[in-house]
Amino acid sequence: MRLMRASLLCVVIAATAGCAGSDEPAKTSVPPAPVAPPAPMSPFDGYQVIQVADGGSISGTISVSGAIPKLPARSINKDPNICGRGTRQSEELIVNSGGLRNAVVIVQGVTRGKALPPNAQTATIDQKNCEYTPHVMIVPVKTEVSILNSDPILHNIHMYQNEESLFNIAQPVQNQTNKHMLQKAGFVYAECDVHGWMKAHVAVVDNPYYTVTDETGKFTIADLPAGSYKVKVWHEYLGEKTMDVTVAAKTAAALNLDLKDLLDKKQPAAITAAPAGTPASPAPTAGAASGGSAQVVTVRMMSEPFRFDPVEVTVKVGSTVKWVNGSENRHTATDDPKFEKKAGQAMLPAGVEPWSSAFLTNAQEFSRTFTVPGTYQYFCRNHEQFGMIGKVTVVP
Repeated sequence: MRLMRASLLCVVIAATAGCAGSDEPAKTSVPPAPVAPPAPMSPFDGYQVIQVADGGSISGTISVSGAIPKLPARSINKDPNICGRGTRQSEELIVNSGGLRNAVVIVQGVTRGKALPPNAQTATIDQKNCEYTPHVMIVPVKTEVSILNSDPILHNIHMYQNEESLFNIAQPVQNQTNKHMLQKAGFVYAECDVHGWMKAHVAVVDNPYYTVTDETGKFTIADLPAGSYKVKVWHEYLGEKTMDVTVAAKTAAALNLDLKDLLDKKQPAAITAAPAGTPASPAPTAGAASGGSAQVVTVRMMSEPFRFDPVEVTVKVGSTVKWVNGSENRHTATDDPKFEKKAGQAMLPAGVEPWSSAFLTNAQEFSRTFTVPGTYQYFCRNHEQFGMIGKVTVVP
């Protein structure tokens, strides 16, 4: 009996505490392995976001030495209660103690590096006091740009990229906002067709290494992986220049660039805008050239109001018409129905191929020789809706 009680006690103890002679380790719970956070997404095709622990930087000053020309002031001649009167200084070339403001600096061809800063893909252009603010900005591709009208008058914003008109938005109501996504890398130009002095520029980039120079021309681009790069400097008036820069780990590479050579290549504008209210020139007619032979006729592209001057010209077969932009707005001479905003603006003789100039800036020219008799009605792609339409009559 005692033996049976002892055996029973051993079974109970074994069931509750395990046998004294067992060396099996007690089981413990294992915490789950930590889950790595997802890698930051990149809006750039072919660009890899990495942790740049030992990155370097590029910094310096973009400058212009020598005599700095004073560009023509902008005439403020509409909506005086909001825009004011008189003139405003040009924003195209601002140099302070040699330092160039509003130069765009972009590191090209970067395929891996830091992530975009938070909110980098949101941007606003404000139409305030009859100016676009900011005048120059940089955004990554696929950025949705908000266009705000802070003035109680009609503004519009017309954006172009290369030879493409991206969009043209009229905003007649104060605090009205429209949004548009910029899909392609490159440089975008904006102007207001209502107030011709209003202009802006947007650089659209395909990596996060970019900046705009400050009031004294200084800039810094940080957190670059070590390597050799091409750095583009672009300026709305002077043009662009590309330099090779080598960046070492945890080191600041210097880029101090004088754009005097670009300034020296600039020529003063040959054609300037005529004051508002200047009468249009009389239309040249066949025989205006010596002996009535083939001739070259110049048509100026004007603003305030938007017009071709003269509106109509008559020339002989074989003559050339030369269009010269005499205003600060961009214009074209276009006789291609695919660009019409209203059907019937483009008129061509049978069998003649449609044509269009590039977008011409101040003093730029476009010429076309007419070899087929007939009537040619053409227009400005930017300002057709404002009545900027012209006519060329070609006679045998």
